[in-house]
Amino acid sequence: MTSPRMAVLPTLLLLAAGGSMNYTDSMRPVRDQLASNSPDRALAAFEDRYPGSDDGDRLLFLMEKGNLLRLSGRPAEAIPLLLEADRLSDMLRGVDPSEEVASLLTSDLARAYRGADYESVFINYCLAACYTMIGQPSEALVECRRVSFKLGVYNDRYGGTSRYSDDAFVQYMIGALYESVGDLDDALIAYRRSIEIYESDYAGLYGMEVPERVRADILRVSGSLPGLSDLHESFLRRWPGTAWRSGADSLDGEVLVVLEESVIPARTSRVAQTWTENRLIRIAVPSIQLARSAGSPEFVIRSGGASERGFLAENLAAIAAGNLEDHAARDLARAVARAALKTAAAGAAEEIVEELTGEEESFWSEGAGILVSLIGAATEQADLRAWLTLPARIHVARITLPQGERTVSAELGGRTVWTGPVEVEAGRISFVFARSTGWK
Repeated sequence: MTSPRMAVLPTLLLLAAGGSMNYTDSMRPVRDQLASNSPDRALAAFEDRYPGSDDGDRLLFLMEKGNLLRLSGRPAEAIPLLLEADRLSDMLRGVDPSEEVASLLTSDLARAYRGADYESVFINYCLAACYTMIGQPSEALVECRRVSFKLGVYNDRYGGTSRYSDDAFVQYMIGALYESVGDLDDALIAYRRSIEIYESDYAGLYGMEVPERVRADILRVSGSLPGLSDLHESFLRRWPGTAWRSGADSLDGEVLVVLEESVIPARTSRVAQTWTENRLIRIAVPSIQLARSAGSPEFVIRSGGASERGFLAENLAAIAAGNLEDHAARDLARAVARAALKTAAAGAAEEIVEELTGEEESFWSEGAGILVSLIGAATEQADLRAWLTLPARIHVARITLPQGERTVSAELGGRTVWTGPVEVEAGRISFVFARSTGWK
């Protein structure tokens, strides 16, 4: 039997462990500033808490700071950090045996942060956005090709078993970037891949509507390419009710607005513990709790008397939750193995003390076993690290306007969330990247 005094120790030790700040807690001031649409203050809060990083969280540091610089309107400063993050993400794809051993003795926090698959893809999206913002579309297309390569690797790796093996929104952006430099053949390939993912994956997995706009873009681009009349006709038969326009007037241009909404949900810890036979067994795994969806708000962009409805292009919150669920069995298996190893270590501590004292089942040997058990339980923590400055959802809208400087506004759920001047160039696409605090 465990004495009452011994029974108090688990509570005290675990309270101490629970009081230590995890990554979700440490990023709360940063996320609060982003939620109030203050990226400059969010960046300052991040730099205050993380002035630098050369340890196992280096990738996370680079992604967070690079993205905050991008959101603060400093894309040129963001690019070097994001490029380093992209290289480091590739280098960390393997397994470090010493880290795996350390993680079995303590927690998954002993492993270097490698990032989720969608996070790796969004490094390149952020880079493409940065290059587009500083007027370097050719460099943005280099990042698009990197995305295509990564997604191909994921498809080969998972063989269709992972929910996230391709990204409809990123493929759509690849198409728009190709179209912006006049490469309509590659634009059509990307748009077609995008609609395939929306129809086959996003509609069922994330409850998203298949965007009519993407179908319209496929019809428009296929209709303007010579030699593809049969393919164009097949699309017309496939989507007979889709409204689309042929090429714009030679004096018109397009504005494409990407609206990043809110912040991605943070991870929380799910804990199970039990006290049995003088051993405290504790298992902790990460979890993401999604808010109940109230549907997608209407996204509209306006300029002068013209307006166009947009569409929900990405639900990153749902993708993050699904990606974590895909790895839940692996995380749980590792946590169970860790608990078994820590329990064995407590038994070994008892045996060692018994050999040293020559007494079996003494107060000292029992106490040593209990102490090692408590230390093992106290070091058990769920890995809550994740790229927390990404948006929860992304909306896209496009509008055709006469060339020249135009004032464009974006509305989400009937509320104006962005307004600004945009230089419209004839025959070109002008990209705008905006943020919104979300909608009620």
